[in-house]
Amino acid sequence: MKLRSAALAGAALTLVSPVSAAAQSDNADPQLARLEQQLHHVQLQLADLKSAWPAGGATTNLENGRFAVASADGTFSLSLRSLIQFDTGYFSQGRGPAGSDLNSGSNFRRAQIGLVGIAWRDWSYNFTYDFGGNGVEKNGYIYNAYIQYNGFKPFGVRFGAFAPPAGVEDATGSADLIFLERPASADIARGIAGAPGREAVALFAQGDRYLVSVAYTGKKTTNAATFDSQEALVSRAAWLAVKSADFNWLLDANLSHVFKPADATAGSNSPNTFNFSNGPELAIDANKTVNTGAIDAKAITEWGLESAANYGPFYAQGGYFHYDVTRRAALPSPRFSGWYALATWSLSGESRRYDAGTASFRGLKPSHPLGTDGGVGAFEIAARYSHIDLDYRPLLATGGGGITGGVQDVWTLGLNWYPTAGLRFALDYDNLQVNHVGAPMSGISANAIAARTQISF
Repeated sequence: MKLRSAALAGAALTLVSPVSAAAQSDNADPQLARLEQQLHHVQLQLADLKSAWPAGGATTNLENGRFAVASADGTFSLSLRSLIQFDTGYFSQGRGPAGSDLNSGSNFRRAQIGLVGIAWRDWSYNFTYDFGGNGVEKNGYIYNAYIQYNGFKPFGVRFGAFAPPAGVEDATGSADLIFLERPASADIARGIAGAPGREAVALFAQGDRYLVSVAYTGKKTTNAATFDSQEALVSRAAWLAVKSADFNWLLDANLSHVFKPADATAGSNSPNTFNFSNGPELAIDANKTVNTGAIDAKAITEWGLESAANYGPFYAQGGYFHYDVTRRAALPSPRFSGWYALATWSLSGESRRYDAGTASFRGLKPSHPLGTDGGVGAFEIAARYSHIDLDYRPLLATGGGGITGGVQDVWTLGLNWYPTAGLRFALDYDNLQVNHVGAPMSGISANAIAARTQISF
């Protein structure tokens, strides 16, 4: 359209110039004067039409390897995103129940492809499909599929399938995780009524130093069919208490409440159950090393407190989570808990960046990427302790309300290398201990080492 505008304008000028000259040489000719006036109006109309068209047309770029196209006025945009994580690992298992075998091997933990962007200026969207999985690759499932309205800032609304805000570790993007997997306590908390692919509608308010959100959630896109889906509320409040160039300190609280567990059968008296479980915090193995089994449930409540801070190259984060189950049966209602603490140090001096959009911290961005003059990328060492207790009155028989889900402790040491933005190589060592009160033969011990190759854009 820009070329067409220029051509039309040039043609009009070509016509006007000789006519204008003729009119100046013969002011007595009224027909030439009228023709000059008409062509002058054409010029004005062409100028108005040209100014109404977006200057420069659509723009494209490949910043950090991500292809993006946007209209010149910012009304529309579209970006192609992808995340590939390939894991390989080895378990050296010690004690364990007969027949147990933690799997050594490899798998694509995440293999995502998606489209994100803006539409009509005030709307944003995200459609992401994932072909990876925990312990085994999948045929593909909806990871994100939502639209969001941003026209009443700082307020917004999002609806579709997504991970509703449920804490700091939950909000940390998969590409920015410090270790290969989230700690068990945070992973269980987010999975109760949140996590990716959760069908939901969320209302939120967001600023440079705060995020407040509440979401009504249902089933996950990967859930098996039920007769009535789970219904729950997920909420989060985050506040950046300290903000400076060198030091940022984040405080966070979350609360989830399932007020309607999914029905397993048809009818008003359908059994409603819920189970808490998690693995060895390495996703090359899909076994559940701690597992409560199905618990008769009327409602489930989870709450958690987390905090995170960066100070130059140093970063620390920790959280505590509590889980309550209200039974339908006349038995004591069980409660469980877990916590984690971690710390990292950037050997190359970079700092983890605070992201106001998610109220969490991003991974390192190399100051001197590999391939630049003297650049080797960014290096980071990390350590984490993770504890989860899924026992409730374990010495009681199951019929008396006792639950022997197990107590799991995991020590993890990690080394991360970021050669350049979008690339990451990670190496983790895990020491796993699972204990069962009164049933030592059911305990598990193992050492594991695992590596991840990651590309994201």
